[in-house]
Amino acid sequence: MKVKVLGAYGGRYKDFGTTCLQLSDSLLIDAGNIMRSLGEGCLSVNHILLTHAHLDHIVDIPFLIDYTFKFRENPLHIYGHQKTLKAVKDYIMNWNIWPEFSSIKLINSGDYAVNYVTLWEGKTFKLDSFRITPFPSNHTVPTFGYVIKQNSKGILFTGDTYKNPKVWEMVNEDPQIKAVITEISFPSYMHNLAEVSKHHTPKTLHEEIKNYLKREDVDIYVIHLKPNSLEELKKEIKEMLPEVTILEEGDEIII
Repeated sequence: MKVKVLGAYGGRYKDFGTTCLQLSDSLLIDAGNIMRSLGEGCLSVNHILLTHAHLDHIVDIPFLIDYTFKFRENPLHIYGHQKTLKAVKDYIMNWNIWPEFSSIKLINSGDYAVNYVTLWEGKTFKLDSFRITPFPSNHTVPTFGYVIKQNSKGILFTGDTYKNPKVWEMVNEDPQIKAVITEISFPSYMHNLAEVSKHHTPKTLHEEIKNYLKREDVDIYVIHLKPNSLEELKKEIKEMLPEVTILEEGDEIII
């Protein structure tokens, strides 16, 4: 199993892209940095698992379907919580901001260009060679994290989250989970903003790992660092969480 980081940051600045992970040529988690990172490779993307509907996680969906539309023979399948999908349809793909491609048929087939697929907490489903289980993260809007397995080994991706002991319970109870990808957004001195926006700081993630993680054979990775605090975050994470790896665009996790 291989996970490639296409977008690693909690905001856009210069060449920094927002959250997007690639599980295969056709399957992504979130849509924060598809077009710039994949180029013509975006033509192979047929499935996107959304964690939630905040802009940094969905921003490239309109551009992806716009560019690939004339080449497509199969719909772009977008998966997520029912409220996430409703937000995408109501506020972005709504004919006012962007065409509503789920009502437009592909020119190369009779299928509609976009297909929205509602997921349910705890209900595992198969997609290509993967087994995927959504679970709730602790964020300001309905948000799914995902446990994704291939050949009986897998990762847990929290998406955007604040304190969530359930994550570590799942990791402790499932030895097939070999890696956790979670987030840190703000330096610890910005704890008030982190708490109200429900994002981790190095301190809150350190407390979670210390208090709840019982395994020593699982690798911990973080993404979603805010570009305006990048260097101080890297320094604080190195000092407070030396066991954690900061992911950058282009990095790969191989399990």
